[in-house]
Amino acid sequence: MYKAAIFDMDGTILDTITDLKDSTNHALKVNGHRCDYNVRDAARFFGSGVKVAMARALATEAGYSDDEVDLIGVETSYEGDEAELTAVINSFEEWYPDHCDEKTKPFEGVIEAINDLRRQEVRVAVVSNKMHEAAVILADRYFPGIFEYVQGVDDKIRRKPNPDATLRILELMGIDRDEAVYIGDTEVDIKTAHNAGLKCISVDWGFRNRMFLEGARANPICSDMEALVAAITK
Repeated sequence: MYKAAIFDMDGTILDTITDLKDSTNHALKVNGHRCDYNVRDAARFFGSGVKVAMARALATEAGYSDDEVDLIGVETSYEGDEAELTAVINSFEEWYPDHCDEKTKPFEGVIEAINDLRRQEVRVAVVSNKMHEAAVILADRYFPGIFEYVQGVDDKIRRKPNPDATLRILELMGIDRDEAVYIGDTEVDIKTAHNAGLKCISVDWGFRNRMFLEGARANPICSDMEALVAAITK
């Protein structure tokens, strides 16, 4: 059994996609850009942090193909106007902390599942590509007193798949890499776990479906909370 479980936030423990979509459209609108993206669009944009998400939105507006958009932040960089991208990012970061929980909610059964892990003496933490402020706000609001540590992106912690935040959590916990597991819903989480030297458990109720995760060589993939708890405590 693992001694610690480190969870991604968006799409793994919290259903945040509608607030992310609304905040994206707001940031784009105030800067004069296309602002009619839907939940499915937002799920494709997010996973690698705000900068990549806004770049993908602007690239979509500019006519990039779906495949080209998906590679931004993974294998390619955004080639548009950097000043305009920065303006959109700033608008998002100014707006989102005050609007990050208007429609956000925990996935059904996730609080019970995490408390079940705690009863079995599994230590739990969160590593997110959200701005650190927003990650802490949401963890405190929806999981008060549950997580030992919550770490988002700040001026010292690089976004995933860099292992900075995950390794920081392990250091704070005093846990070895082979004693912890990372849980997430995207290919970025798989790479994060790999870069940190951890095993990864993927879930298919978030931003990426099972078919996508299988293509990303996720193993194991859990489809419900019971299976997730079993995978962590086996």
